[in-house]
Amino acid sequence: MKKKAVPNPVPSPDAGKRFRTRQKLIEAAAEIIGEKGLDRASLEEIASRAGMSRGAVYGNFKNKEELFLAVIEARWKPILPPFKLGASFREQMRLLGKTVAREAEARRKYAAIATAFQLYAITHKPMQAKLTENNAAAYQRIAKELVKVMPAKDLPMTPKDFVCVLDVITTGLLFTFFQTPDLITEDVFMATFEALAC
Repeated sequence: MKKKAVPNPVPSPDAGKRFRTRQKLIEAAAEIIGEKGLDRASLEEIASRAGMSRGAVYGNFKNKEELFLAVIEARWKPILPPFKLGASFREQMRLLGKTVAREAEARRKYAAIATAFQLYAITHKPMQAKLTENNAAAYQRIAKELVKVMPAKDLPMTPKDFVCVLDVITTGLLFTFFQTPDLITEDVFMATFEALAC
């Protein structure tokens, strides 16, 4: 029996308005966190910077933590290099090193936001739990994609563990680069990931 086609629903004008409102709040929050840090960023100031009331914040985000998580999700996406099917593991790691080096430079403008968020996460158990849940799901998803271009047998550990290790190395390199950009050159990025192929 053939299934009946269901037409795509047309989004309501409110859906577009809600999206734009959320984006303005996220942008305002990112600016203020970058200027003052996470703990000193108030919802009143974020709403005011976005040209809205505090009620707009609570109409779009459950609480301050949810807004801050949205800022990080919008500004700090996983780094996914264009791995090449059939390339050697060493070549893939060099490609990853180049990609992370390029992203490090592009993300310098978000260094204060990312650092403020790291400090916040370290000191707030509920945020740690949320990050653990989000990262576990992301590692699983990225691992499934990774084995499409790098067979699991070529990896030094299970794909999910390998993705976790890559994230740990990438995060450490990024924050060290933010602190000492003249020391952490593209060669350092590439050598770090290439060392996994030894």
